[in-house]
Amino acid sequence: MKSGDKVDWNKSNTILIIAFVIINIFLFTTDYNTKADNELSVYEDKNFIENVKMQLNSKNIKIETDVPKETYTLPVLETEYEIIEINDELVQNYLGANIKSSKDVLVYNNNQGETLEIVDGKRIVYTIRQKISSNVDDFNDEVVNNAINEFLQNKKISKEGFINTENYIYSDYQIATYAQKYNELSLENSYMSFYVDKEGIYKFEMQKISSVMEIKAKVHTISSYEALLRLMAYDEIKNKNIIGIKMTYYSLENDNWKYITRINADPTWKVIFSDGTHILLSSFD
Repeated sequence: MKSGDKVDWNKSNTILIIAFVIINIFLFTTDYNTKADNELSVYEDKNFIENVKMQLNSKNIKIETDVPKETYTLPVLETEYEIIEINDELVQNYLGANIKSSKDVLVYNNNQGETLEIVDGKRIVYTIRQKISSNVDDFNDEVVNNAINEFLQNKKISKEGFINTENYIYSDYQIATYAQKYNELSLENSYMSFYVDKEGIYKFEMQKISSVMEIKAKVHTISSYEALLRLMAYDEIKNKNIIGIKMTYYSLENDNWKYITRINADPTWKVIFSDGTHILLSSFD
């Protein structure tokens, strides 16, 4: 540039902006195509899918449900748990007016044989009575739902933001679980579970997340078939029928769980078996 020449800054800025936009479009398109190719390579690779089924079949694991074809790009969540304050109000809400709370006492009983236990500072286990071991021909959904709603109303517990995610039915009882919802996916560690026999609810468990915040970094999940292949790493999982596969959020509850108030929840594939058990499998490498 010769001395005295003037720079057209408006024109220069326009060129820079256009170049920036083009670069970003290129990067986005490349990333999108790579993800699309990865998805197609799994869901359109019949040999891979048949290999997964063959591997599972070697352990007598059968797929008896539609396998989701979606993959996801999801944020990791930072979750904070509701810490249970043990006081007279809490104890008496479950066990009656004559029961008093005490410092460092985690298990309470009343004369009716009911028990309230606070586990790891975050989970309530309320046992009303022993389960009645008598076969139930058919659990009536309306009767069970009415019993749950009446229980929640009596205990002044809200199920707003929770959805019914599981109903495991056995010969003599049923477990109905409601999990907290976040953007259409369930938070597996935030739940209310109702144990129901022929006479109604005999046990209740609850653990709640009080706040959720998205972490900026997002993960692109593996496919459901890739997740199913990870079942081969679990020696104890065999002779099972898969009746459900879905994407959820989950945090591992390990031996340090009682010390944790805040933890990340990762996108996780949940595999549900016909015997009422399930396993949660990492959704990314």
